[in-house]
This record gives sequence, C-alpha cells and structure tokens, in this order.
Amino acid sequence: MGATATIVVDTNVLLNLATPVVDGRSNAQTGADPLMAVLTSYDVHVLASVLGEISEATGSDDLLSVAADAGVSASDHLTTHAVESDLDGPLEYGLDPGESHGIRLANEIDAEMFVTDEFNTTNYLLVSLTLADRNALFTTPHVLWALAEHGVITGEYVDSALTYYVETKDWDRECVERFRHNHLW
Repeated sequence: MGATATIVVDTNVLLNLATPVVDGRSNAQTGADPLMAVLTSYDVHVLASVLGEISEATGSDDLLSVAADAGVSASDHLTTHAVESDLDGPLEYGLDPGESHGIRLANEIDAEMFVTDEFNTTNYLLVSLTLADRNALFTTPHVLWALAEHGVITGEYVDSALTYYVETKDWDRECVERFRHNHLW
C-alpha cells in the first residue's frame, strides 16, 4: 500500500471491523480479518476513551462483548492519545464528546483519514465540516474498499461484508447500496 497512512478511528469502527470475525453464526463473513487488515495496513490512532469504551463492553458472551474482546486484544497495534476535554466551536454542536475529540485528534496529528460510522446522519455532515481540509472522512465501507483496492482483502469480501452489516448491524440499506454502486460495480 506504499507509505503507511495515519488514520484515527472511533469505537464503532473497531467493533464493526471485529464483529464478522468473531461472529460464529452462519451469515458471518469468512475469509478475511478486516480488523487486523486495518491494523496492519494503517498507522491507527485512537483516543484513550475509545479503548475505555471497548474495555467496558467486554465481559459477557454476546457478540458485542466478543468483538470488544478482539478489540482489546488488538490494542497493541493502536497508538493511544489523551485529548483535552474542553471543546469549543462546531465541535460541541451535535456531536458526542468521542466524535468531537476524535476530530480534534485527527486535526492535531494531520491524519489522512478520520473513520467513523456516522454515515447517513446529520453527524456525518457535521464531522465533515469540522475536519481540517487535509483529513478525509471515511466509514468502515470506505476503509474496506481501500483495502480491496490495494489487494489486502477481496472486493467479493467487501460486498459480502456489506450485506452482513445491513442484515446484522441494521446499517442503512440505501446508503450501502449507494456505496456499492459507486465503488463495487
């Protein structure tokens, strides 16, 4: 993939990337580990609070908890940052503190990507407006597709994973179909 891009990811992205790998149900995707693909293909940065949220989700045997366990196990592949808690300007309007601090971190470290799964919401627009011009706003589907474009995972895996996310995570079908139309076909 060339030079390793620096990215900032939020909690949901890490959990969404881990879910298909730890899901033992028949509709779960096989053949790739999107979490490890991201962690080994990018220089991944997170807020300390992201690791805290993932750690809090561990401890039971439900799918979210098992995905959180995978996230905690992979934490040695993450660069963790503490971000000041005071927020100002557009970062405090409509976004939760985790998203706001993640945007601040992406801006401070000149990350090439800020990855969040706030697509098809007003928050996506707010995140887009508050990122510095040098940062690109990505979602899990975008990151998966970037990995496929670089031969890390297959396009077929991305297509199957998108179906999995729509069926199991209630991702917006129309948004995913638009993404497929623009990137996969």
